[in-house]
Amino acid sequence: MLGKFTEQVQINAAASKVWNLYGSNEFPKFVVEKLPHIVEKVELIEGNGGAGTLVQVSLPGNPPYKEKFVLMDDEKRVKEVEIVEGGYLDLGFTFYGIKFEVIEKDENSSFIKLTIDFETKDVENIHLTIPNLQAFLAIMKASADYLEK
Repeated sequence: MLGKFTEQVQINAAASKVWNLYGSNEFPKFVVEKLPHIVEKVELIEGNGGAGTLVQVSLPGNPPYKEKFVLMDDEKRVKEVEIVEGGYLDLGFTFYGIKFEVIEKDENSSFIKLTIDFETKDVENIHLTIPNLQAFLAIMKASADYLEK
């Protein structure tokens, strides 16, 4: 079964400023610093932050999992990440991908659009994605607060 969730948050900041956070190596550091109750640690395994980069993510009370950056498009301001080991894959998902898009509204405001795509053989697994969606919304809101200051 394929599934998808999409949410967006408006930010009163230029799209270029938002992308400078989301599209950089500083974004994982920002999340760990501002929201340690959601993400404890992000370790770079290989790469430089662009497509092909592999990171290990540690969440409170859960074993770490690995994410691969499959797309980093500075022109379109799109970042796509896929879980490649552990995490949702250990819970019965066969695919779990996260996409951030920074969309310009006007010169002083933009949207962060989050899309989570997943595939699972067991429809009962879908409820497992809700806390993750809530965590990403908290990250998006924290980044909005930070960037609007």
